[in-house]
Amino acid sequence: MRRRSADGFNLAFLDVMACGLGAVILIFMLVKFHAQTAIPSDEIERLKAELEQLTSVQQALNEDVKKASEANARKSSEVALTKEQIEALIKQAQDNQKSVDEKLYALANLETAAAAAAPKQADDSLTIQGTGEENYLLGLKVEGRHIGILVDYSASMTEQKLAEIIKRKIGSDAEKQNAPKWQRTLRVARWLLARAPKTSEVAVVAFNKEAQSLGSKPIVSAGNEADLQALSSELSKLVPANGTNLQLALKKMVEVNPDMTNLYVITDGLPTLADPDDKQLTRNLRCRSFGGRASTISGECRAILFNRSYQSAGLGNTEVNVILLPLEGDPDASHMYWDWTSDTGGLTLTPADSWP
Repeated sequence: MRRRSADGFNLAFLDVMACGLGAVILIFMLVKFHAQTAIPSDEIERLKAELEQLTSVQQALNEDVKKASEANARKSSEVALTKEQIEALIKQAQDNQKSVDEKLYALANLETAAAAAAPKQADDSLTIQGTGEENYLLGLKVEGRHIGILVDYSASMTEQKLAEIIKRKIGSDAEKQNAPKWQRTLRVARWLLARAPKTSEVAVVAFNKEAQSLGSKPIVSAGNEADLQALSSELSKLVPANGTNLQLALKKMVEVNPDMTNLYVITDGLPTLADPDDKQLTRNLRCRSFGGRASTISGECRAILFNRSYQSAGLGNTEVNVILLPLEGDPDASHMYWDWTSDTGGLTLTPADSWP
């Protein structure tokens, strides 16, 4: 009986231990399950906040894109309008240039026809006899009781193109004197001398950076062939060089020929040098070249210098005519000389290549 009682106790103890162990295992399993399946609510809230923030940023970006698109559309419209305006201006300029070209072409044809119709003269003798004042070229008539002739012999009077002018500048005196444009200048001067009325008096002034009176005396009689030949000979000795000082040239002409009635100017463009004694020009801060403070001169300053040159010359009622030979890079010269000469009752002539 004792043995059975002990066995029963042992079994009961083992049962209790087994149940306890099972309970512990069950508790651990339940805890692990809940740990693996717990819902992280704080993470969800954080993700929701980030999503809302990203949504807000996206909306702001969409607004920026919309504004940029609208601004781009406005700019495109403005660019299109500006482009139309530019195209209209270009067309207007082309039409104006076409009109000018047509007029210049017609003018050149008339000049060529008129020059061809004129009596032929020998270049080397000046042909004074029988010329008188009956010869015309598009209304250009050598006339007047007191005639002045200005001959530009600056460096640009050697060639038409700037590159060729530079080449001539470094050449010899003989090369400069034989340059085609300078030889043409001499022919123009002789053409004028040969057609001066015999009863008139003539003064010739040559100019570049300085001005000098030519001839045995400042004024000669157009009826004296020896005096005219002497003028022609002195013209041939000139060497074209340096800049162009129209202001000093006009000043010198008025000095030697104060009673001048008619002035003829042979040149190729607007002046480049100012009278150093003209304080109005030398104090001009915009044009430093007037006072020798710059080695180059702009087109605007050349125009200012040109207007000042003839306005300060004291020409009075003198009729002015200009023979304007071609020069590359001086587009304003033609119309500015035309304005000057037309105000005096004269004209500006841009002759055909075949004249004289």
